[in-house]
Order: sequence, then C-alpha cells, then structure tokens
Amino acid sequence: MASIVPQIVFDPNGGVGIGDLRLSKPSPSQVLVRSRKTQVSAGTERNTLELQREISESTGYTSVGVIEEIGSGVERYSVGDRVLTITPHQGAALVDVDQLTNMDGYLGVIPDDVSDSQATFAVLGDVALHGVRRAQPYLGESVAVFGQGLVGQLTTAFAVLAGADPVIAIDVLDERLEKARVSGATHTVNARESDPIRTIHDLTDGGARVVFMAARDPNVMSSSLKSAARGGTVCLTGSPPGTVTLNLQDEILRHELNLIGNYQKDYPVTPYHRFQWTRSANRSYILNMIARGRLKVDHLISHDVPYTKASEIYAMISKGPEGWLGVLFDWGQVQG
Repeated sequence: MASIVPQIVFDPNGGVGIGDLRLSKPSPSQVLVRSRKTQVSAGTERNTLELQREISESTGYTSVGVIEEIGSGVERYSVGDRVLTITPHQGAALVDVDQLTNMDGYLGVIPDDVSDSQATFAVLGDVALHGVRRAQPYLGESVAVFGQGLVGQLTTAFAVLAGADPVIAIDVLDERLEKARVSGATHTVNARESDPIRTIHDLTDGGARVVFMAARDPNVMSSSLKSAARGGTVCLTGSPPGTVTLNLQDEILRHELNLIGNYQKDYPVTPYHRFQWTRSANRSYILNMIARGRLKVDHLISHDVPYTKASEIYAMISKGPEGWLGVLFDWGQVQG
C-alpha cells in the first residue's frame, strides 16, 4: 500500500513550499527509512534557489532516520536500525540496498554514541575530509581556510586533526570565527577588519603551505592564491557559484602554486588495494570520530526547526550568512 509523506520543494520562481510525495511499499531490495533529521547544504541549495532551477523532487541530500520496513531480500539491515542516507528533505525515503555502489547511494548505520543531529554532519564532513586528503598538509605545516561555513569549519577541524599548525580561519563574520576557534583554529582573521593576505604572510613567515578556498564569493579565490607560500597548494572546495578572473602569470605561474579542485563525487565508490577511502569509509570514519569525541560538531548547529518552517529558513539563508550556520529540519512524528 502506498503512503504519502511531506517533502520540501523549490519552484522555478524561487519559492519554497511543502508538497506531498507518494511512496510505494519497499521492493525486495529496498528499505523504507522514516526521516528524523535532515541537514541543509546551504551552498548547493542556495545556488538552486538563486538560479531558479526547476526541481521535480525535494531538495537536499543528507538525512538521518530509522528503518521502518524492509524488503524480502534485504539481509544486511534490520527494522529499527538508525541510519544516515543520501536522500532529500522529505518525511521518508525508499533506499535500494542493491544500488549503494552507485554515485549517490549510501546507507550507513549510526553508532549509538552519535545523536541524530550530529550524524547529519558526516556528509558535508566527507567533502571537507576529501579536500584535506587532496591537499595533503604535512605535520606542522601552515594552513589557511577562507570561508567558515559548514564546509570551511569542518575543513578547519580536519586540518587540525591532520597535524597542521598554525591553522588560520578567515571569514567576515565574528560569530563564525568564534566557532572556528572551537573547531580548532589557532588564529582567526576578520577580512572586513584586517588584510587577510598580509596577516597570513606575517603568521606563516611568507604564506601558508596549504590554502583552502571554502568561501561562497568566487572573488576570494584571488586572495587565497596570494596567501599561499611559493610552491604551496590552493584547494578549491565547497560550491562557489559564478566565474572569476585570475592573473595566471602573477598569481599562479611565478609562485609555482599547485591549484587543485575538490569534487567529492568522483571518489571511488568501492575499495581497491590502492585506495581504501571510499565515500562510505569516510562517512563511517567521521561518525566514529564524533562518537569518540575527537570531532566536535554540536557548536555548528544554529537552527534545529520543524520542516514546516522551511520557507522561513530559506528566506533567512537567501538574505546572507549572518545569524545562521548549521541548519537542521526536524521531521518529528511524520507518518505516511
């Protein structure tokens, strides 16, 4: 018997509403996951709203819930398992366990010591972790992170865990810089009050060995390049929209910079002998780090609200970065 659950939907004109989604009974290879919490990926979802892309289903892609029903052929999971999934903002979702090796498939059991809210950080955490692995800061090397949204905060935390020192967080909001200190940053720079390039060069005696560009404004890319040491690495991470003009001679070539991108979707989905860090392995690692208290995320939650407040939340996000950071929707006792 089919069930009807709520979902958050964007319309092509930039509006946000609550729609109905019809779900069938699980097929033999599917599980029905009842949502508890979903996390807003502000970069991706704000881009969607501002570009007025037509969405045929709920937006979002990070959900924590409980398996409510399983198909006859499912053996690895049980009813009652609390799981992290890559599914949109909706009251429930069908997940096919035979498709977990495709680009977006994931269904991970959450450790008992990790709360629903904490578990939502494993997906954006995967993006940050991938970026730090791509850039490879060595023990004791200096790191600067431009932009302290969720990806920037998590990048800061993983750079600290990787042994980088100093780790310099840059943003234009003191409220986010305060949280960056909790995330492990050794120094913070408000780019509206101080010249971040000069400050980074002073703190590192010539520029950071690794610079992460996690800011939403693509124009920050030039500052990121100018903040790197000669022969250093600049990693573009997050989802900055638009285009930017760079001076290839002065900003990259003459400083022999390594410029790399971080697009976590291109990670291998299954392990092989030379590459163990699949997206599934990364997310399990992050959940275990949270469970052991080595990765702190509670301070990153600014809003935890009922999904019915979606329109208000996206209106707030569209106005700019002030006053919010980690936003969660609570799906309460939604029944199909």
